[in-house]
Amino acid sequence: MKNKIPQVAIVGRANVGKSTLFNCLIEKNKAIISNIAGTTRDRNIDLVKWRDRQFTLIDTGGLDVDKKGGGIIEINIVKQAQKAISTADLVLFLIDVKAGVLATDRELARELVKKNLKKKTILIGNKADSMKWRQMSGELYKLNLGEPIMLSALSGSGTGDLLDLIIEKLPKTKSPTTDNQLPTIKIAIIGKPNVGKSSLLNAILGEERVIVTDIPHTTRESHDAEFIYQENRFILVDTAGIIKKGKIVPGSLEKKSIAKSIQTIAQADVVILVTEVNKDIGLLDKKITQEILENSKPMIIVANKWDLIPEKDTNTVNKYVDYYRAIFPYLWWAPIIFISAKSGQRARKILDLVLEIKKSSEVKISDSQLQKFLKSQIKKHKPSRGKGLKNPYIYEIKQTGSTPPRFMITVNDPTTLHFSYLRFLQNNLREKFKIIGTPIQIETKKWKK
Repeated sequence: MKNKIPQVAIVGRANVGKSTLFNCLIEKNKAIISNIAGTTRDRNIDLVKWRDRQFTLIDTGGLDVDKKGGGIIEINIVKQAQKAISTADLVLFLIDVKAGVLATDRELARELVKKNLKKKTILIGNKADSMKWRQMSGELYKLNLGEPIMLSALSGSGTGDLLDLIIEKLPKTKSPTTDNQLPTIKIAIIGKPNVGKSSLLNAILGEERVIVTDIPHTTRESHDAEFIYQENRFILVDTAGIIKKGKIVPGSLEKKSIAKSIQTIAQADVVILVTEVNKDIGLLDKKITQEILENSKPMIIVANKWDLIPEKDTNTVNKYVDYYRAIFPYLWWAPIIFISAKSGQRARKILDLVLEIKKSSEVKISDSQLQKFLKSQIKKHKPSRGKGLKNPYIYEIKQTGSTPPRFMITVNDPTTLHFSYLRFLQNNLREKFKIIGTPIQIETKKWKK
């Protein structure tokens, strides 16, 4: 039986420094930091290791944001935060000592006491970056949540003491090493706003892990969700929707969100491009695919909202496959899967496809197999001539790397070989060695005697 990693949730009203503390404790610049209330919407999760122990840290949105508008996003921010509190082993309740204890803080403190959560709550006075502010702890005692710990999440002062206290209060469990030894696959879910990226993540997980609305840029931060499937450790990353550069306001949260989405592509093992099958594919979709190709990433094209296509018959899928292939002719090697993230239809099948693609991207082919392959291809179709009067002569082909698979062809003179022949070899490499969903790179070099 697997040991459960303890969970620690950071809660409080908006703008008390929850995301700053989160980034400080995980030692990464993961959560987006701003003074705008409601910047953090979904639960942001990462692992913290301290003194041979580890725990999952959860950053949450402000528990008071529903009182500043009461819209669907604000309501869901509070729901996500309350869910984190209910499932956590320990709650870090943050107060901004420079702002003082506000009525909202007192209300949240009373709620924690009322729910019998006092014993699993650590009261934190944040922004105590000088002796003057550290002396404000007296006001925090009135919240009836025990002795507060004073720190500055921005500078890191006092966070070591906080980590010591967390480890002391957490339930004693053995460190679960089994999952860490499994192969890890990181998947980035990419696409325009409102195509169903967050719905897809929720459908795969089978729970409402991230907020889903029809409002563009509901998702502002990339969110990781870890789980085990088929003896593999999956890290599924939901990202903010990518919009046209001309529509991005300089210095806005959207600009930061999109930058993180692009960064996620570079860090992923497999990229899932989510599109809306009920709408035309546009120029922005093509630009996103170029970003994926520039990073040489394996990918899957997801045609979401398949449930909105009326009167489907046996030819409907073929019609839409032809449409996608015509729009993305350079992605003919990328699998297309038709799903409904809203209903969950075929969403989990994506994971099986990811495993197959990951295996393809890591393929290693011996020199003898490749030489045998090369001879058969030359026999089938002699190398096409490119520039000059010489006929190309290919001496050998060798694999030079994987993820993605890379090959080197040795030619008498690379300029004599037509580029179309490289594509011919690439296509047949895929067919012969069952390589799907990943780019293949083929380079040429001159034969040296």
